[in-house]
Amino acid sequence: MSTSTIQVTIESQVATIALNRPEKRNAITNEMRAELIAALESVSRDRDVRAVVLTGNGKGFCAGGDVSGMAQRMEAPAGEVAFNGWSRQQIVHHTVNLLYSMPKPTIAAVNGAAAGLGADMALSCDFILASHEASFTWSYIKRGLIPDGGGMYFLPRRVGLARAKELIFSGRKVDAKEALEIGIADRLS
Repeated sequence: MSTSTIQVTIESQVATIALNRPEKRNAITNEMRAELIAALESVSRDRDVRAVVLTGNGKGFCAGGDVSGMAQRMEAPAGEVAFNGWSRQQIVHHTVNLLYSMPKPTIAAVNGAAAGLGADMALSCDFILASHEASFTWSYIKRGLIPDGGGMYFLPRRVGLARAKELIFSGRKVDAKEALEIGIADRLS
């Protein structure tokens, strides 16, 4: 299966799902989220698939939510902004839950920056393999947001509560070496 924003390949019983907006560092749009859900549901049901790898095409794993889409959504009539946000958040939670509850091992192959929702999606996988160019940031605070993609649940379980608070409250970037040292990444590749 190949679509404009998600590419799925299956080889040797391993499904690789690649986020495919390299020019935007794979920032997630509504269209991309829908395609990702369809891909995750498909590989979940595929009895020939034994493991799932989530990665990003280009230099970045996933830059999080598409900021230009956020700006457009804020232009909706006042009564619709909150309702639309709540509806979209339910879809985000569904996406992350599909990764987290996948009945097959999931591996985030983080090849570059994983920011915001991108970092949260990596954490929702069973294992995180980080390239030496990988970095992680929960930069929500820099946009006045909270980690709404599961980061507040997953991050403390990987690094402990105190370190999770520090990373979420500061929004600082963690390089691949530090990610391995503190338990965000399981291996460097």
